[in-house]
Amino acid sequence: SVIELERWDDGWRIVAPVKGDADDAQVEKFLGYVIESRNDAEYVMDADPSPERLTEFGLDVPKNVVTLKVGKELTPYTLEFGDRAPTMGVAFARLKGQRQVYRVLADAQAEADRDLYYFRDKRALKIDPVGIDQLSLTWDDQQLLVKMPDNGKWTVEKPVKATADHMRVFELLSAFSTAEVKEFTDRPATADPAFGLDAPMAKMLIWVAGDGAPTIQLAVGKRDPAKRGYYCLVTGHEGVVVLSEETINALPRKPSDLRNREIFPFDQTLVRRIEIRTASSQVALVMDKESEWRRGGDAGEVVEFQKVKEFTDELAAVKVVDFVEGGATRRSEVGLTPPEMELVVWLEGEKEPHRLTVGHRDPTGALRYAGLGDEVVTIERRFAQALVSYF
Repeated sequence: SVIELERWDDGWRIVAPVKGDADDAQVEKFLGYVIESRNDAEYVMDADPSPERLTEFGLDVPKNVVTLKVGKELTPYTLEFGDRAPTMGVAFARLKGQRQVYRVLADAQAEADRDLYYFRDKRALKIDPVGIDQLSLTWDDQQLLVKMPDNGKWTVEKPVKATADHMRVFELLSAFSTAEVKEFTDRPATADPAFGLDAPMAKMLIWVAGDGAPTIQLAVGKRDPAKRGYYCLVTGHEGVVVLSEETINALPRKPSDLRNREIFPFDQTLVRRIEIRTASSQVALVMDKESEWRRGGDAGEVVEFQKVKEFTDELAAVKVVDFVEGGATRRSEVGLTPPEMELVVWLEGEKEPHRLTVGHRDPTGALRYAGLGDEVVTIERRFAQALVSYF
């Protein structure tokens, strides 16, 4: 096989047997080995080899031939590699057009024996996570759309309007920016029904800031168990490529996968009043003008500051385990109308408090249903227990 590469202003490109971007670092590494090839002995192995000796060296029909075309005139320099010596630490080589046979380090010969995959730009998605401001994922016709408005905070736009988990979105984009193509088929999507790209099972669209249309598109076809990957069409790659199972499995499959799961995303130092209400009791904690926590009101008994801080630390740590689909119509069924208990938190400078209502246990018994705004979620049962026992 013959592999041809050319250096352009923006980097190296493969021009044969396919056309595409090359991995600049790999090409430069290859060049370093080949250009630095030198005679690994104090003598020439054979200054004027006979045909039999050339056969012995594996140079009658060279195993690998590297031609470097240099300068504006593209002056060719060709290095021919033969067999490795019995010690395997060195190999035989000579310059085309010359008779002498040299002994070179085997690493140089090994580098010259690279296949096409070695030189290809294997980046699955050619993206910079920092420059992206919109991401769309579609599974089974259900779309998840997240955007980054001017305030720099990711938001979920579809199928619900909600705050996104900034780190989760960035981790997803970063994972795809470093993921590599496992195999290049160099065939169009229509070439084989086994690709499954006539009806992709998933699609991802990525917008670079300022672009009106999607900058990068990824379509996911069928899984190939033998390759342990999925056939995909990706912007920037001419034909169908195979991406690893790990790469595709990292794609969120539910709208909730990219949502912010913090229940109380506020500054704990701004908490000024806490109420915990149940059917049989009510606890109210109020911070007075001297920044002391008191039970019931400004004239109530002092509550240890550290104990309240530990509680607000718990509030900051509690997360939504899952978002319950259709939960708004099931509030009575899951014990939220009326709730079994309610937590209300007032912050300095805010007119409306933050509320969390708690209902029945879920079928597993490990979680509790909870009301968060208009939504029904599940939280860990231990947090609900802490509400009634902390103070």
